[in-house]
Amino acid sequence: MKKALAVVGLFTVIFCGGVQAEAAPGFFQDVPLSDWSYEAVNGLITTGHVNDYTEPLPQGRIMSRMEMAMVVDDAMQNLKAFTPAEQDTIQKLNKEYYYDIKKIQMLSKLDNADLEKAANEGNGTTFTKEEKAGLKKAAAFADKVSIDGYARLRNDHYQKDTGKTTRANMVHVQVNTTYKVDDNWQVHADLGYRNSFSGFDELKSLSPSENKTGTTMDTYVTGRMADNALGLKVGKWNEWNIYGWGMDIDCDFSGVQLDYGKKDFKTYFTAGKMDLWDDAMGGDREYEQVTSLRFFYPFDKKNDINFGVSWSSAMASRYQDPDQGRVFYYYTHAHHTFDNNWNLRVGVINSDAKRDDTATASTKTKSPGRWIQLQYKGANLQAPGSYGITTTYRYEPALTWPTVTDWCGLNERFVRLGVSWVPAKGILLDTFYTWAREIDTGARDDMYRFQAQFFF
Repeated sequence: MKKALAVVGLFTVIFCGGVQAEAAPGFFQDVPLSDWSYEAVNGLITTGHVNDYTEPLPQGRIMSRMEMAMVVDDAMQNLKAFTPAEQDTIQKLNKEYYYDIKKIQMLSKLDNADLEKAANEGNGTTFTKEEKAGLKKAAAFADKVSIDGYARLRNDHYQKDTGKTTRANMVHVQVNTTYKVDDNWQVHADLGYRNSFSGFDELKSLSPSENKTGTTMDTYVTGRMADNALGLKVGKWNEWNIYGWGMDIDCDFSGVQLDYGKKDFKTYFTAGKMDLWDDAMGGDREYEQVTSLRFFYPFDKKNDINFGVSWSSAMASRYQDPDQGRVFYYYTHAHHTFDNNWNLRVGVINSDAKRDDTATASTKTKSPGRWIQLQYKGANLQAPGSYGITTTYRYEPALTWPTVTDWCGLNERFVRLGVSWVPAKGILLDTFYTWAREIDTGARDDMYRFQAQFFF
């Protein structure tokens, strides 16, 4: 396993050298199970022409980009043995994992170098047994630990009926560390730092919001059991998932999440507590209890559906009756890809929330929330010059939508035009403008963003 052992060289470059590490997605980052690469490399492996890989990848086996790059690199070394169609697939994979393969090749060269000869030529010494053992331990450690993250500069402003206000003017640095216990279990520690430049809310905090300064620390464990059919995630983490509750969710979550399904159909069970900013928007809850059951099924490569139910604490900021205890939500979300350029997402969500007895709550609309998004192309962090354009419409009544999603204000409807662009590998620039109105009062609440992100 010369390629795997040579990973120690990469860590030397990252932590000891003056060369900047390649940008995200990280070398050790997991390739999502839904990614096309799994089916593609399995098709190549079954031909028998991929050296060192005689068995197809097991169903449900999660691979890192490093592992996937190894398979593609081996296929590239024997390219002429494949049919023209298979060669096209290999070339597409090579383009997708180009920089990862370059790292593999660089590390292989480092590993193949005669280190003892180099040491002799340099100072007349050789590696001792202890030094060799230390190198092996370093290589083993490098194979188990992965680090990725990003640095973000964000500038958000509201344009309200009362004038212009700043929502966020901040820097956010996130470093995510994963320790691979074995092939099935990982331990994660995600450390973040936020610093607000707005000047109006420079509060120190162990859980900083957009306009606070402080650090965050999330620790959790992930793993797979039952021959990869059952997945577990337990601890505290930031949950961002475009499929969460039918739309998307961005919140701090503490609890447990299970996913089941060895084939395409997946079932997700989540239970714990989360921060949905109730206390920051007029309510009194810092954390809400939640239990959810979600289902996901991709019909084919172009179509998938996500649907489910959830029960979460009634929130005063959503004009919900606190005596109700928990509110029951039900939703569905569908996604269709037209071609390489266009894709569409639509969704609907509703609830059995009861209004509280305040005069304001009696004026608020109670109807299903809706969402539709059309996207052209898409920014790819590994493809400089790539870009994406999205147009989104959201209708989010507070009584039927559990969270304030995608930077849509409480009880609002909006149209948003967004553009993202990758000027260089691992650098993402994005901006959007949102034409937003409060559903029942019509009050203006436009928002616009300028943001730069640097992934590593």
